Amino acid sequence: MKPPVMLRKTLISRKEIMVLILFFLLCKLSLGGYFLAKSGRFLYFPFLKQAIAQEEAVEIKAVETDDDINGKEDFESLTLLEKKRQELESKEEGLKQREERLHQLKAEIEERLEKLAQMEKRIEQLIALKESKEDKELTKLAKVFEATPPEQAGPMFNRLDVKIAAKILVRMKGRNAGKIWGYVDPDHAVRISKELAKLK
Repeated sequence: MKPPVMLRKTLISRKEIMVLILFFLLCKLSLGGYFLAKSGRFLYFPFLKQAIAQEEAVEIKAVETDDDINGKEDFESLTLLEKKRQELESKEEGLKQREERLHQLKAEIEERLEKLAQMEKRIEQLIALKESKEDKELTKLAKVFEATPPEQAGPMFNRLDVKIAAKILVRMKGRNAGKIWGYVDPDHAVRISKELAKLK
């Protein structure tokens, strides 16, 4: 029987040998795996194929998840842009409608102004016609009063409207008007004189 110290040394050296053998085996396996992976022969083992496939699936899924997130963000951005575009189109359409309405209003206003101008012209023509007619009538009356004796014409003037009396006197010859003037009521004559001043 070996003494205990020797036994211990032997055990230690056996352990060391075992460790060295294991280390070499692991190195060999690692190098073999490396060369197999490089050459593609590693894929002949079904369990390795499955592991690699699972790892690739996880990587693809991660990429797809990233793509989904990016795709969702892109979709939201596109949706937001589309919404903004529709809002702008709606505003543009509203502005076009307002512009068309303004053009219509402008055309209506111009048409009304044209009608008003025509009416004003017609009124001016009617006023001119009326004044012409009135002038003829007043001229006739002036001739009638000139032919009437002053003592009869004077009292008639007292009953006439002040404005009409003044217009008739303006159309009469000065000498005849002066003769009638002496028979007109003094208060009435003052009012007629004021109207005559306005006419001149």
